[in-house]
Amino acid sequence: MIHLDANLLIAMVKPRDLHHAAARSVVAKDRSFFTSSVAWMEFHSRPVDATHTRALQRILSGGILPFDESTAALAGELFFRTGSNRRTRLDTMIAATAIHAGAELATVNPEDFEPFVPLGLKLLPILP
Repeated sequence: MIHLDANLLIAMVKPRDLHHAAARSVVAKDRSFFTSSVAWMEFHSRPVDATHTRALQRILSGGILPFDESTAALAGELFFRTGSNRRTRLDTMIAATAIHAGAELATVNPEDFEPFVPLGLKLLPILP
């Protein structure tokens, strides 16, 4: 199963996005995809067309995983163990969701998630 980061969700629905083709090629593979409720919130932090939302929901066969108590505890541990940088809070929550689900995290910003690799994150960098 592959956890799609918010940047891939955004790139999939924006044809002019630098990463659009790469995002489309990732989901063209015969794999199961999901995202975290945190990445879903990031996707919805800008104007979103309902058609795009429905299209992404069809791709996300694994659904949108909630940020629950055990995931929050893991995120807190990751946050602490990587230096408690406020700028990385959302990334920490997304990484915790992927780790908790035992999934690879697909992102076009692997450098944001590299600190979590030694702590159990399986990273799937997507290049343009």
